[in-house]
Amino acid sequence: MFRVWHALTYIGDGAVLMPCATLLFAWLISTPFTRRTGWCWLFAVLLVGGGVALSKMLYMVSGWHPAGWNFIGLSGHAALSFLFWPSAGAFVTGRNRTWLRVATVALGASLALAISAASWVLGYHSLSEVVAGGLWGAMVATVFLLLTWRQLAEAPLARKWMIASMLLLVLVTFGHEFPSKRVLSWIARQVDGHAAVHARANANVGPKAQLPK
Repeated sequence: MFRVWHALTYIGDGAVLMPCATLLFAWLISTPFTRRTGWCWLFAVLLVGGGVALSKMLYMVSGWHPAGWNFIGLSGHAALSFLFWPSAGAFVTGRNRTWLRVATVALGASLALAISAASWVLGYHSLSEVVAGGLWGAMVATVFLLLTWRQLAEAPLARKWMIASMLLLVLVTFGHEFPSKRVLSWIARQVDGHAAVHARANANVGPKAQLPK
């Protein structure tokens, strides 16, 4: 069972989702009809990723966290998954019937929920971090899809090639982990000017919740 949980966290990792999000951006700006949607997509990715990074750096630099909450930053697994997978579902089924598009978006949201649960079960994030990250990603994804729903339905994209290239990229990047903690720790040290940053291990924010074995 733990192999399944690990597989889910891998497809929700930034090492997979950031390259896939970049590929979607490239597909969207490749045609004038969807170029504006492509820039909206880039803004959505930067908004979600930036929110996650800033929430973690706030704790690393200052040590501040909500009182009584086991929370040191938004879960990147949850936030990026709730943005990417439902949106990818809308992209690849854009010219199909509405019920199929809605079903695919719902399927993407279900996958994001499973990824979020896996990151909690394996102890990568606390429950509050997963919930907050998921809500942040879902909120941005909802606004993005509402703004671009009609345009995606009419977009003349080569969707079969889009799906094929996306699957190939997932296969290539699967199993890798994005070094977000190392990168953000380095940035936080430059901002704070100290050799060390705040971390869960040396703070009294409580242990990360896990399901019983």
